[in-house]
Amino acid sequence: CSPKESNFTEFQCTNGQCINIDWKCDGTNDCTDDSDELNCPHPSCTSQEFRCVTSGECISLDFVCDGEEDCVDGSDEQRTCDGRTCSPEQFTCQEGQCIPGNYRCDHVKDCVDNSDENNCNYPPCTEKTCANGACYKNSQHCNGLPDCRDGSDEFNCTTQHCSIHQFQCTNGYCVPYSFVCDHWDDCGDSSDEEGCTYQSCSGSEFTCSSGRCIPQRWVCDRFNDCGDYSDERGCDSNSRGCYPGEWGCPGSTVCIAVDKVCDGKPDCPEGTDETNSTAQQTCGLERCSTLSCEYRCHSSPQGGACYCPDGFVVANDSRSCADYDDCQIWGICDQLCEDRPGTHHCSCADGYILEQGHICKANVSGTGCHTSHGGFMLYNSSHTVSSVGCVKKCVQFPVKPLSKTIFIHIKVISQQHFFKS
Repeated sequence: CSPKESNFTEFQCTNGQCINIDWKCDGTNDCTDDSDELNCPHPSCTSQEFRCVTSGECISLDFVCDGEEDCVDGSDEQRTCDGRTCSPEQFTCQEGQCIPGNYRCDHVKDCVDNSDENNCNYPPCTEKTCANGACYKNSQHCNGLPDCRDGSDEFNCTTQHCSIHQFQCTNGYCVPYSFVCDHWDDCGDSSDEEGCTYQSCSGSEFTCSSGRCIPQRWVCDRFNDCGDYSDERGCDSNSRGCYPGEWGCPGSTVCIAVDKVCDGKPDCPEGTDETNSTAQQTCGLERCSTLSCEYRCHSSPQGGACYCPDGFVVANDSRSCADYDDCQIWGICDQLCEDRPGTHHCSCADGYILEQGHICKANVSGTGCHTSHGGFMLYNSSHTVSSVGCVKKCVQFPVKPLSKTIFIHIKVISQQHFFKS
């Protein structure tokens, strides 16, 4: 784009790329170097809104301290809520967040506003230093316990020890405790699946051949969710094409991540993503020079395969990259989706606000429980009549306790409620 065009209809990224001027500072990284989202002013929040600490986005005050994280950084919940204060053992961040007192000045930023690491006088380490700058003792090095909060005191140890949050496999490997008895051989020797008592799958779940339970909606989605492909057998072969960053398994409808091809572990049915001497398929890059990939070439059993950056897929010529319509990916945006070269932009319909870049919530800023934004439901429970708003978590008790409510009548025009006990 010319300088003249850049001033009016286009924005020139730092790397020279040109994008629509309206995409500058809209919350979506359209420049491949993300320069269109640098030095952007935070939107001004109204008196009825809360500004998220990290992203700067505005959310309704009604969503603060409601038990659900609406900000990406959780700053709307990680704070002193409903008049409560932090305990004496805790440190109160400038934004009101409560963290353990010993997290203050420990070289780790725990407050979303980083106030726990402000005005700190860090003493020099006399023995050993963690990767983040904190200090620890010689006796704590490689003792199997994470004394450094970044775990660096257990790096590069000659004798392997698992942390207190990990399970030690029979072969010496360490896996998270959440991986134990999950129907997956995470250890490689099946020791994490020995002596397990597995629960039966519910009616809304699919039972894999291994006994693992997965949501029914994951069946025939071209992902190996079961681990043994039992959720992908007998499916329509034309269910969908592979998404950006995926590689299609030969002779199968399954797609796997590009970085799983030729990684030494079979992920495709029949192991077609790895070397197979019987089929005369050997992982390598021999074809890359012939392919002349527009982006990059990845090792494959066929001697190399082209792949593309995020937001693009390999075209029919097997070498060039074509933009992929991200909006075809189910669930990528709650409501409205606009495809852009290599990326996409989510937005919401009138009456809703965008959160975390893709979630739409009803805009109830500055409204009461019963508003034009939505109705409400009345219900009786023996001795009380209660109301619940449809668009916000609001419960009221409009009448005094009755002996026993058996009938509710509403006159819509006059907005009168009648209760018979």
